[in-house]
Amino acid sequence: MEFKISDYVTIWQKYNPFELSAFDPLEGYLDETPELMLARMLGYNPTRIHIKNEWHDVLPLHQVARSTSSIDGGFHFLYIQVNLNTNEYYIGKVNRKRWSEIKRYQGSGLKFKGKYKGHENEFVRYFIACCSTAKETEELEAAIVDAELLQDPKCLNLVSGGGGTSEHYSRDKRVAHQRQFMKAHPEQFQSMIEVAKQLYRSGDSPQLRQRSEAIKATMSDDRYREMMSERILRWQHEHPEDYQRSRENNRKAQQNPEVKEKKKQARQKWMEEHPEEHKAMQEKLSLARNSPEARKKRSESLKAWAKENPEEAKANAKKRSAASVAKCSKPVNMCDLETGEVIRTFTSQHEAAQWLVDNGLAKNTNCVSSINGVCQRKPCTTGYGYRKKAYGYDWQYAEKEPETLN
Repeated sequence: MEFKISDYVTIWQKYNPFELSAFDPLEGYLDETPELMLARMLGYNPTRIHIKNEWHDVLPLHQVARSTSSIDGGFHFLYIQVNLNTNEYYIGKVNRKRWSEIKRYQGSGLKFKGKYKGHENEFVRYFIACCSTAKETEELEAAIVDAELLQDPKCLNLVSGGGGTSEHYSRDKRVAHQRQFMKAHPEQFQSMIEVAKQLYRSGDSPQLRQRSEAIKATMSDDRYREMMSERILRWQHEHPEDYQRSRENNRKAQQNPEVKEKKKQARQKWMEEHPEEHKAMQEKLSLARNSPEARKKRSESLKAWAKENPEEAKANAKKRSAASVAKCSKPVNMCDLETGEVIRTFTSQHEAAQWLVDNGLAKNTNCVSSINGVCQRKPCTTGYGYRKKAYGYDWQYAEKEPETLN
């Protein structure tokens, strides 16, 4: 008898499964025949499976368990998993050294594993081919699981066969296969997409929080960060124009006031909850920013930007100059070294420097740095404490500031 699974797959069995199990309490098994009795004793119903345009004999389990390769001593089979309730199927290969591993392994396809989990009793696995090497299983799988078979709605395979053992698919090729399948069968993924949308639109929930924590834990792993870094660098090298476009889009998105405010609040919250980690991170950032390599890179970047944006660079230079002047525009007192009495008050350090020049005490206004050093009471680089005088006078901020040293 035949069971049509789909337009591409049909199962033929010699005996009706009901005949093998039909039992009468008074007469025993119904319609007992020598062949039927032997099949029942062996627990095997001769089965063939038609896939596309070819029939495949299903191997009995007692034969599968003894079919080791004469080349490497391993087990190499092609199989098909069939859900007898939904008629969905998955075709795969298995290459293992031990029979116990064959029994445990059911399939590696992502879509198949999602269907198989929780519905193991609905699936039946049929071994349809025995090979001598892993390479043979790849070639046979590639001949059966092709683009035509992937169009079947009942097929649980996401990619064409032939890879995964001796020749691995590249990431781009695997993603292309998955996208092609999802475009061809959007209805199979619609429910999954709707559930994801409802989850993210429901606001804060235990499920969403648990998912977020799992994602954070994964992304914080050093190995994951290294993998992501390698992928980004490879993508940057292979697609420089797309990379530059993404950088520009990201920069524009970060300039959004709402995004800035949200990031500021999140950063402030994290700083309050993790003060020690924040301190360590700031020290690490300070070291990274002040390293010779970082300074050189920043200088080259600023020069390139100033060359491309001369007007903005000029405006920024004026802003920096005004900020520097404002910093040095604090009123200062010129004091007697012995008595500490205030001799004269200047509105700024620059005014005091100009007075020293006008009175022949200094050659030029660069003496403002000496005045500032005395006012700040900071240690000298010579190692002899802080500077106590400049040009014969003591200098102090008119608005008294706490001294760093006594």
